[in-house]
Amino acid sequence: MKRFLYIFFLFLFVFSTHAQTYEQWVERGIKAAEADSLTEAVNYFKKALKLNPKDYRNALVFTNMGKVQESMYWLDTQQKQHAADAIESYTMALSFAPEAVPMLEARGKLYLRLENYGKALMDFTTILDVDPHHVEARSFRAYCYSQRHEYAEARIDYLRVLEEDAINYSAQLGLALLCQNTNKMTEALERITLMVEGHPDKAELYSVRASMYAENKQLELAIMDLDKAVELEPEKPNYYLSRAYLHKQQGNKRRALADFEAAIKNGVPSAQLAEELKECR
Repeated sequence: MKRFLYIFFLFLFVFSTHAQTYEQWVERGIKAAEADSLTEAVNYFKKALKLNPKDYRNALVFTNMGKVQESMYWLDTQQKQHAADAIESYTMALSFAPEAVPMLEARGKLYLRLENYGKALMDFTTILDVDPHHVEARSFRAYCYSQRHEYAEARIDYLRVLEEDAINYSAQLGLALLCQNTNKMTEALERITLMVEGHPDKAELYSVRASMYAENKQLELAIMDLDKAVELEPEKPNYYLSRAYLHKQQGNKRRALADFEAAIKNGVPSAQLAEELKECR
């Protein structure tokens, strides 16, 4: 009898599991994702897709599953399979809705974060074919062009973004860096200085301008900007590192050593700077 009851209840469990509807599996997937039960969320979404593989709503299911898989990638020491799964899910979503901008954005941004600039560029271009005034997509495409050293195309896109949104931070910074990369240092410094004046509390802008001054052999001005960057964000080790190398270049080993030690205190492994520390002591 006990064995019979076990089989009976097992049958009821299996039956109730199969009786779950498409909507219920999707709902369970969403709730699992919200609770950070990411593996469960993926499994629930897959059950919904298996139950009704041709449902037009699968575009959203695949998108949600892709976002969960992408989160798994960044949380799980960047396991490559999670990223590949996310790309596949976004691609499946787009097979249902090829011109859906949110899905193109999701895949394009992941390609961008994975530094696959060619694939990202294609997705942002498709978005712009659908919506030529999509400022974010154009800014991202400009960045992709820049990373591929297609500077003329990048400049056109950055300038177009600024026509749409004159104070767009990403486009202003991207264009200033583009000028630096193409040896237009005067324009680069003019653009970054305007940004510093408009955002005097942004440490990264002082750091960027410092790199331009250093490239222009204006080391004192570069150090002054890094002083400000350190003042604004004293926990950032890169600012100390940049300033340390400038002090070292000037022959000021004492100040260089202090900055190398500050960088280590803020997270840079000491082994990485062993040679620099030895040279400055």
